[in-house]
Amino acid sequence: MKKLIYLSLLLISMGSYAQVISFHPVKVSPELLDSFLDVETNHMKKIAQDAVEKGDLVGWRLLELFNPSSDDYNYMFVNIYKDFDAATSPKALWWNNAEQVLGVKTSILFDIYKDLEFDRRYFYEVKQQIANTEAATYVILNFASPKNVNQQMVDTDKYVIPHFKKNMNEHGMVGWGLGTKITPQGSEYSSMMTWDSYNSLAAVMKHLAGYGVVKGLPFDKLSEPIEWENRYIMKVISSTTN
Repeated sequence: MKKLIYLSLLLISMGSYAQVISFHPVKVSPELLDSFLDVETNHMKKIAQDAVEKGDLVGWRLLELFNPSSDDYNYMFVNIYKDFDAATSPKALWWNNAEQVLGVKTSILFDIYKDLEFDRRYFYEVKQQIANTEAATYVILNFASPKNVNQQMVDTDKYVIPHFKKNMNEHGMVGWGLGTKITPQGSEYSSMMTWDSYNSLAAVMKHLAGYGVVKGLPFDKLSEPIEWENRYIMKVISSTTN
């Protein structure tokens, strides 16, 4: 009964986050890279920042995949919305405000996009989070499909989050989070993801090698061992500020 009450209270507290994050991978060819980065870092960032200041967006990031193959989507747009309503509002398409913010029509500014290859968008609901202590320079995206996601979050709250909070500053971790998949869903898609935010590539490498902040985690106390399906290192190229 005590465990059931704890689980219920935890899930209620998780629901209070309700931020929605969309991940949108894109493949940028070498010959378009300079133009793409110019649009994103000098123009798109300003439009996203305007949306943040208006309250239509919590945050925006442009991430670059570390060590990609020739077939990989090598960049990713990340949009963070305050809740489900914001993520599905017409204002969620904030990039259409190019003319309003910059005085340039969206169709002209983003003409290069017609030659880019886009994947679908992947939506997650934030369930648990350690707020960033500073801006991240690298992020590890970890994907898994636990048999019991709710129990995984109970264990994470009890063992993982306290361990990270205690040790993260010493090892370059500046933030962490866990989200559950909203869409698309199916056996071929991971149902859960976590992200580890860091201030250096070296700290990221140590994490993935089993050192740093993950050393000493009580894995034996977890009800179900986490089996990562995919883990990606992403470099933060550009982002909004709050």
